[in-house]
Amino acid sequence: MQKLKFLFLTKLDFSSMIGEHHFILRCVPQVLPEQQVVDLDMKVMPQACTGVFSTDSFGNQLYAGSLLAPHRFFYYRVNGEIVRDDGERRQEAAASCLRYPTKLTSPSEEMRLYADELWQQELSCLSGDGYRIASRLSYIIYKSFTYAPGSTNVHTTAAEAFRQRSGVCQDYVHVFLALARLYGIPARYVSGLPFGEGATHAWVEVWHEGLWYGLDPTRGCLADEGYIKLNVGRDFNDCPIERGVFRGQADQLQTTYMKVDIL
Repeated sequence: MQKLKFLFLTKLDFSSMIGEHHFILRCVPQVLPEQQVVDLDMKVMPQACTGVFSTDSFGNQLYAGSLLAPHRFFYYRVNGEIVRDDGERRQEAAASCLRYPTKLTSPSEEMRLYADELWQQELSCLSGDGYRIASRLSYIIYKSFTYAPGSTNVHTTAAEAFRQRSGVCQDYVHVFLALARLYGIPARYVSGLPFGEGATHAWVEVWHEGLWYGLDPTRGCLADEGYIKLNVGRDFNDCPIERGVFRGQADQLQTTYMKVDIL
């Protein structure tokens, strides 16, 4: 069990006035048997913002809001305390949609051939144990990819990232999901806050014998009780932390920061 203190904030600065700003935030930690929210404070600015909370079909908490008045910046902050205890996980079924490819995770023919070769050379000896296969696959991706910020964007597919063998956490996760699902392993995308400070992160969870297990192919480790889960879904498109539209012609500069400490 770990007790964690966290802070997450984002600021958008606009080059000129904008208005009629509508947004959806997925920045509040999920409440789960293994992830209890002990204390939580959220602030959205400018103060004229109005919004409501709801929950989507994956259990992610949404804050849908609007700011109609002209403004030059948008800011939100979430902070609080979490108790993480993976021993409290409850058995559940894996949604069937987590077994199939999406637009971002559809495997190319190159990936299918690679999966066949990898199975013959390294994974067939683990047949029947989905978690061990997934753990090995996560480590293989970690070792064979290069972390390269700026080499991809939020629209980059698993096939494109696989071809260049580089990207950021989102790409590592999409490649993992594409390959794991080829092996028949239900797997999902997770976005959230890992122990430490810097930027938000993405990792995977794989379903094995009724439980979800976290793996981090970007860092080559388990996604354990030092990770705070914000959102889950089939891929990035199901759980972006912030998404919005506005009226106006303005460039925007985004600044984000997160910190997770063990108490």
